[in-house]
Amino acid sequence: MKELLGAAAMKEADRRTIRNIGVPSLVLMERAALSVFEEIKKRRTGQIKALVFAGTGNNGADGLAVARMLKLAGDDVRVTVTGNRAHATEEWLTQYKILQKLNIPVTPELPDREQLHMEHTDLIVDAMLGIGLARELQGKTAAAVRLINDSSAFVCAVDIPTGINADSGAVMGCAVKADLTVTFAYKKIGHVLYPGTEYSGETIVSDIGILPLVQDSKDQRIFALDESDLDVLKDRPADGHKGTFGRVLVVAGSYDMAGAAVLAGSSAYRSGAGLVQILSPECNRQILQTSVPEAVLTSYRENEFSPEKMDEMLKAASSVVIGPGLGICEQSRRFLRYILQYSKKPVVIDADGLNMLAEKKALMDQLTPNHILTPHMGEMSRLTGKDIAEIKADPVKAAADFVARFPVTLVLKDARTVIASSAGSDICINTCGNSGMATGGSGDVLSGIIGGLLAQKFNPSRAACLGVLMHACAGDRAAKKLGERAVMAGDILRSL
Repeated sequence: MKELLGAAAMKEADRRTIRNIGVPSLVLMERAALSVFEEIKKRRTGQIKALVFAGTGNNGADGLAVARMLKLAGDDVRVTVTGNRAHATEEWLTQYKILQKLNIPVTPELPDREQLHMEHTDLIVDAMLGIGLARELQGKTAAAVRLINDSSAFVCAVDIPTGINADSGAVMGCAVKADLTVTFAYKKIGHVLYPGTEYSGETIVSDIGILPLVQDSKDQRIFALDESDLDVLKDRPADGHKGTFGRVLVVAGSYDMAGAAVLAGSSAYRSGAGLVQILSPECNRQILQTSVPEAVLTSYRENEFSPEKMDEMLKAASSVVIGPGLGICEQSRRFLRYILQYSKKPVVIDADGLNMLAEKKALMDQLTPNHILTPHMGEMSRLTGKDIAEIKADPVKAAADFVARFPVTLVLKDARTVIASSAGSDICINTCGNSGMATGGSGDVLSGIIGGLLAQKFNPSRAACLGVLMHACAGDRAAKKLGERAVMAGDILRSL
């Protein structure tokens, strides 16, 4: 897993490298500028007509150094300063004096749109603010952002696009839409979360000599999950049997909702479980026996509930999944209450299971570290009472706050799914997947995958992270074959 940093942690890593180790700030700046220059030259050959927008902090100083390197490479380069020179850093003043000696044009005046178009600018370098942005853009900087976004030039952002919050990926009023972002030492959280990831374009992480950040073991650390993290799925023992790989009890489906049980049960099998038992209403019997003949089916009639039968199933199960397509009725509530009270096995609570928790929040007092909750944004809103907009604005904080209050593993589903656990301070953000996965039944497949991994003795946090990643990579495989618009939940299942 690749660690992500927020603005404060990145500044601390910079500070320790400069002050504690003694690496001069200008040395780091030169390496940063050189990495930006080299990445530009990989993508833009021949003579470039470039315009650098630079603030007067050290991000702007990076931009001035890039301007000098472009000039020395024979490119036509100009600089527009968007910050207040009275507040310029020492490093910025040093870089500015070098540009003066090289006769590189530096002006505080913004070009107008027509001028930018008529001058046929090939490249714009955004070095206005960097990661320190804390409030919405205004005035000259906001005008520069609009000018950049209206141009047809290739846009390279230094560290992070101006206007993107490094901690949340939020757009602070407006933001530069970059084709390429070159950042240093670590990706920032804002490069990964939406909408920041869309504004960052292709994001390159360059090693410029900043020392790894040493954090206290109690500090919250954030990691990005990608396909390489599936390597922990080791080969299965050749002499294993179905008991070796665990048994999943899937409590799912209701009248006219058999498909949810089919998807959850099938994906539990596809993720490697040895045996799957599905508990579903009698009306789903034929569909389930036809669609998932491998499953052990236990059906029930309306208002039928047997504690003895439930005890038998829970004792045999290695893990439980409850909620997909289950419906909200007194019978479903009895299933959930019984599982919460008596099951000591790991449990995935999804869909209507979550809605029943939200309906009767006293049940949440029975949650334990054995429970994995998998809400999408609407379900998270119902569980917490917070607006969806508030949760989406900072999903990492929303997830961290939830697991600080309830002793569970949380899978907060969105375009960038966030996984947090009360069992540890680390938070993971999934970076795989695509818009085709925003389709009915996709969540049922995910709950089954996680249940299958739990049955194979992965702990809840690891099962949640791997399950989300497997689901996303299968979605990417399906989209590659079919196109994102055509992906259905069954395609994700078949791509596992």
